[in-house]
Amino acid sequence: MSLMKDRIVVVTGGSAGIGEACVDRFLAEGATVEAWDRDSATSEKPGVVHRVVDVSSEDAVREAAQAAVAQHGHVNVLVNCAGVITENKPAQDVDAADYRKNFDVNVMGIVHTSRALHATLAEQQGAIVNVASQAALVCLPHQSAYSASKGAVAAFTRATAIDWAAEGLRVNAVCPGFTLTAMAEKQMTPELDAAVSRRVPLGRFFQPVEIANSILFLASDLASAITGVVMPVDGGWTAGEPALPM
Repeated sequence: MSLMKDRIVVVTGGSAGIGEACVDRFLAEGATVEAWDRDSATSEKPGVVHRVVDVSSEDAVREAAQAAVAQHGHVNVLVNCAGVITENKPAQDVDAADYRKNFDVNVMGIVHTSRALHATLAEQQGAIVNVASQAALVCLPHQSAYSASKGAVAAFTRATAIDWAAEGLRVNAVCPGFTLTAMAEKQMTPELDAAVSRRVPLGRFFQPVEIANSILFLASDLASAITGVVMPVDGGWTAGEPALPM
């Protein structure tokens, strides 16, 4: 109950998956948490302020940011977990609407929240952690729109880390590998399960809390010298091929 004591933390996409795991981990470390999601929370948690926010709307994000600062006085940490993925298709079949949906939420959502909360985060010399994807680093078949949007998240993370370093505001990103969230499970098949288990050096999928632990580290004072990092949390996928049996 010490890493985030007395900190005010905003988590987008906070009602499910990695976002919900982040809400729980930050609460456990003493934070007051705002969970922003376009859907109403399924359950109220003590210590959590739930706001219905569509991060793709600049106006909605601005209003939520103003309300958060008015209620708490400031914000110390922003965790950008809200995200979407459209149907997997070969690149030649992906239309403009698919790209637009991915970029509106995955990229512009982060742009909107980072800009709206920049002043209070900089004042507190706080931290932003963006959730990108291993698809930002190594692309997978039939995910051109999603991969492009997550690559933009990685670039935006580095750019804002440089722009805001002089203010003491740190900006980092994590790139989760195959994580057992509801969004990911919709795309699971026995064949994919077997292929991922063979390809990931650690040989398994990951739980949302494992990604949340990495986000908590980057947001905390333990990472006080770290900014501009785009960190894989993927069981070694982006490091290389698994070792061959001896």
